[in-house]
Amino acid sequence: MDSGGAAVWISEQLALDILLAIVLPAVVGIVLARWAGDEARGHGWPPLRVHSLRVTITCIWVAIVVGGSAVTLSSYSILSALTLSAIAGVAITLALQTTLQNIIAGFILIRNRFLHLGDQVQFSGVKGTVVGLGLIEVVIRTDTGALAMVSNANLLSGPLINLTASTRLSGEY
Repeated sequence: MDSGGAAVWISEQLALDILLAIVLPAVVGIVLARWAGDEARGHGWPPLRVHSLRVTITCIWVAIVVGGSAVTLSSYSILSALTLSAIAGVAITLALQTTLQNIIAGFILIRNRFLHLGDQVQFSGVKGTVVGLGLIEVVIRTDTGALAMVSNANLLSGPLINLTASTRLSGEY
């Protein structure tokens, strides 16, 4: 051993912990994000959705790696890490409450098949044609040509009148 240099040795258990909690999730996350993006692109998803999918998967694996790093390389116990992640989860959920409401309302609107592209709708003084359906908002082109974005939660809670859906939904309602 060289007495002039500082040698850093890690135990085999720590090396295995680092491999399982940090390196493996990072490699799997990178490969999964690329694969999912390629599959989505192959199925004809628009580039913005493919990018959003990759970013979402990347955020998830980064969170797993950060959590693994905190548990492996520090004196935190698994219980402390779980408690911290639960608190962070509650804070994030509260911060994203409106967005989550809109996403759930978007799923309900799409599932009920009440709204399609090209439908003539009227909502709170806005009357026009549906030109965009998203998980968070609906885009309506008014009769004057202006675009109105209405959140899905507002559409679901307010009196939404679909002037063209009666033939498509006959027998269902």
